[in-house]
Amino acid sequence: MKPFYFHWKGHRYKVQTAGVILLVAVLVIAVCLIILPIVNRSRASMAKPAQSTAEATYDAAANVIDVTKYEGTILAETQDAGQDYIDSTLFLGDSNTARFMRITGEDGSTFTTKNNTIGVVGMGIDAISTLKCMKFSTGTFTMPDAVKILQPQRVIITFGTNNLSGSSTDATSFIDRYSAQIQKIEDAYPSLDIIVNSIPPVAKNRTYTNVTMTQIDAYNKAIATMCQDKGWKYLNSAETLKDSSSGYAKEGYTISDGLHLSTQGLTALFTYIRTHAWITEDDRPKPLAAIPTIVGVPDGLIRTDPLTNEDFTENPATEGDTSTESGCLGAYGTWDATTSTCTWPTPTPSATAEPTAQSTAASSTAASDNSTTDNTTPTSPPPSQPASSSPADSTAPTETTSPASTESPAAPTSSPAASEPAQAAGAKGTTVTAEDAAETAPSASVSAAETIQ
Repeated sequence: MKPFYFHWKGHRYKVQTAGVILLVAVLVIAVCLIILPIVNRSRASMAKPAQSTAEATYDAAANVIDVTKYEGTILAETQDAGQDYIDSTLFLGDSNTARFMRITGEDGSTFTTKNNTIGVVGMGIDAISTLKCMKFSTGTFTMPDAVKILQPQRVIITFGTNNLSGSSTDATSFIDRYSAQIQKIEDAYPSLDIIVNSIPPVAKNRTYTNVTMTQIDAYNKAIATMCQDKGWKYLNSAETLKDSSSGYAKEGYTISDGLHLSTQGLTALFTYIRTHAWITEDDRPKPLAAIPTIVGVPDGLIRTDPLTNEDFTENPATEGDTSTESGCLGAYGTWDATTSTCTWPTPTPSATAEPTAQSTAASSTAASDNSTTDNTTPTSPPPSQPASSSPADSTAPTETTSPASTESPAAPTSSPAASEPAQAAGAKGTTVTAEDAAETAPSASVSAAETIQ
């Protein structure tokens, strides 16, 4: 090859062509060695595919709960208690619970709202009484203190997933700690009805390889025993989420990570909750204390995934797994093959039910006692999509408040919580069906919009 020449600052230089080619080749190789590993690491962190993690020794029948041994503790099937039952229940839990108010069902609305949901991504049982995770206009409070402020008739508690590791079936330490934390919730508001939910099952193929169904089954059986010993109720929702033959979560009931419930899984869960209802006599002190404006659970309270010890790269409370056709259809969306996008129909807003005379009177009396007013008229939730980061915010009514100056849970100053759905007059702890409740006290019913605020 002929050399070429160039001039620089009055001097003439001769360069061999082979040398230039070699230099360029070295530079290209160096760039590839530096850039490609960075790109690969970035892609790996953004999308970890589910792995085949079937447990070779998993026996789906080994820890099946014998419901006959827990009669009176495991909630039996009832008539559908309806949306009022959901709206009057406070849900406490981790990222699966956080998804209740972030993911929309087939009707285009979220399963719960920020008014009745305290779900924290990455939270385990030990943080229940220590992590300030529910924000009001008067400050941010722990779950027990928030329960005292909200004064719900019942709570459904779903924890345990973030405390799993391996296949050990010894749940002694877990139950001791879980029981102590739930007791703090009960001590904070003794009028509360406590329902402890199953740890949800995981898919056969999942990203989290250290989470096993062997341990989940053993822990759920121990939770049922704990509830029996403490006089709490056990919601055996795992029985509707699990495939009866394999023991793992049913196909399509989890998103791509195999750990978090999909829209289909959440729909099945809430159907189970409504048809395994526990409605007791409402013995909360009346009138209910005023409730400050609810802001909700702040994002990013826990930044490290306790199951992997890695920083969260995305919010599992909002990830809806709708980037593929199967995921879109599983979330009740419409898949557009041309644009590879998922869309949802716009729901038709329904008229808001008028408050009953009893609920209006109760609100007026409490408002007089607290020298505050609340003329809020809740509206139907606007259309939302699974990928939305705050659909719950749009469904929650706004209150007129006069916030207290301290973080004392005993000092809320806004208007009182609205009445609960009708409860039959029976001894506390006695299950009353939704039909019986409606027949016994029809005048006490209120609209779904007038639930925990």
